[in-house]
Amino acid sequence: MPLFTSCMPIIHRRIPWVQRKTAKIQKMPEDKNNEASKSTRLNKFISNAGITARRKADELIFTGRVTVNMQTVTEPGTKINPEKDVVKVDGEKVKPQTEFIYVVLFKPRGYVTTTHDEKGRPTVMDLIGLNTRLYPIGRLDYDTDGVLLLTNDGEFSNMMMHPRHKIFKTYFAKLDKPIEENDERKLREGVMIDGKPTSRAKVRIIPNTGDQNIWISIHEGRNRQVRRMLETLGYLVQRLKRVEYARIGLDGLKPGEWRYLTPEELDTAKKLATPKNPVFRKPDPEAANAEPGEKKKKGKKGGKKKKKKKDKLKNTEVSQPKSDSDVLESISKELENISEQISDKKD
Repeated sequence: MPLFTSCMPIIHRRIPWVQRKTAKIQKMPEDKNNEASKSTRLNKFISNAGITARRKADELIFTGRVTVNMQTVTEPGTKINPEKDVVKVDGEKVKPQTEFIYVVLFKPRGYVTTTHDEKGRPTVMDLIGLNTRLYPIGRLDYDTDGVLLLTNDGEFSNMMMHPRHKIFKTYFAKLDKPIEENDERKLREGVMIDGKPTSRAKVRIIPNTGDQNIWISIHEGRNRQVRRMLETLGYLVQRLKRVEYARIGLDGLKPGEWRYLTPEELDTAKKLATPKNPVFRKPDPEAANAEPGEKKKKGKKGGKKKKKKKDKLKNTEVSQPKSDSDVLESISKELENISEQISDKKD
């Protein structure tokens, strides 16, 4: 009996040790062989590989031009493992992109913003003398010149074009007549195109030009949007030039010339597309001089709400608990008031 009791403490000390060690052994295989952490969406993989932009990748998949392990896949959200699965587009194997390139081009008028034109017109790719496959971020109309960004980084392209990031593009527009103040206000509030209102534009008349030349900034990307917004108000756009995209300008480039983005330009563009970046929390220095029709965003009033709660607590703390006699007296008064109201209504 003494021998048995002496062994008991030893057994109890060893059991927790065995359980802890077993738990560690079970966790290691899960972290090491976690396939979900390596998987990615098929359209994202194709876009990041520099084949095309995310939306174009969806079209390639929908039309049955993409295979995964020799099987045709038509769902863009299909999860794949880039290390194991073989993805092909039109029979050619897709290889992950290892080096990203970012270019700004001064697109001249008379060029199509595409990698290939069925009508045989010159494309913007004819102006880029690189062996790496690039594709445009968004597009500029045939008759519009100015800033055009190109890259083989599908994730960056998606950041610049996705509506939720609201990346502004600024244009110089020459009109056929001076713009009226009322129409300027309408542009800031949004106009109707195809039955849908546009987002608010930033508009500024260029001084000493007879009110015919304006700067206009938008963050949407509808087809020929700037021209159509102004045409809706009765103006003909005689000249349209994009001068800035995500704060990236031409910086002395001539029509047809291009350059690589600087690290500062690339960093700024990515920050603009990051919702929680400090850039969005800083107060706008131009907020005090905001144009008519632009509403200033209101900040959170968390502090005031806390004060109100404190005040309520103070009031409850000051009030003293009532005695039973006080309670009965207040109830009787309430009943008398109710009876008087009922009698008044009857009269």
